[in-house]
Amino acid sequence: MLHELKEPDQVKRVAYCRWFQTHLKENPGILDYTWFSDEAWFHLSGYVNSQNSRIWASENPNAIHEEPLHSEKIGVWCGMSQRRIIGPIFFEETIKTAACMEIFSTFVNQLNDEELSIGYFQQDGATSHTSHANMAEIQSFFGDHVISKGLWPPRSPDLTPPDYFLWGYLKGTVYRNIPRTIDALKANITKEIQAVTAYVLARTFQNLACRV
Repeated sequence: MLHELKEPDQVKRVAYCRWFQTHLKENPGILDYTWFSDEAWFHLSGYVNSQNSRIWASENPNAIHEEPLHSEKIGVWCGMSQRRIIGPIFFEETIKTAACMEIFSTFVNQLNDEELSIGYFQQDGATSHTSHANMAEIQSFFGDHVISKGLWPPRSPDLTPPDYFLWGYLKGTVYRNIPRTIDALKANITKEIQAVTAYVLARTFQNLACRV
């Protein structure tokens, strides 16, 4: 699988990166209050969806994985800032607008006043994320501090920490003791997220600035 970029994407990526650099220059420390969000599926079998685990290489690594026919799975949503991770927030079915709003409500209830007053919230352009109802809900808390459709460039997993760090890291650790039940898998996911240190988060967001 290659990183597909369509012709208009390049202009949008450059525009976003210029905005990000200005955002960071004018607001030192703002990455402590900028939340990057995403969701991923974790299969009990250990199968890894290539949408959430990418190998960046100049040559084809010829990586192979087996996909079970029917594998129990659990959905995981997280919000990451340079300072902490909120999550995991678990879900069991494909996210639609109502479920997306419920997840956002759970997330925002864990923010403090300072995080709400100056924070930014990023999400990709998935239809459930950018429905009128969901965008209205997000903007009621974050106002114009929303990094979403219109600003967030499509097909840019290399610019969001959940995609280029968190999901790959978790899928490399939560299966070490071979969980046999969904509850055990949830426990492993929660434990590994809680184990991410402040140092690792700082390095991850330093890497984000380099990528931009």
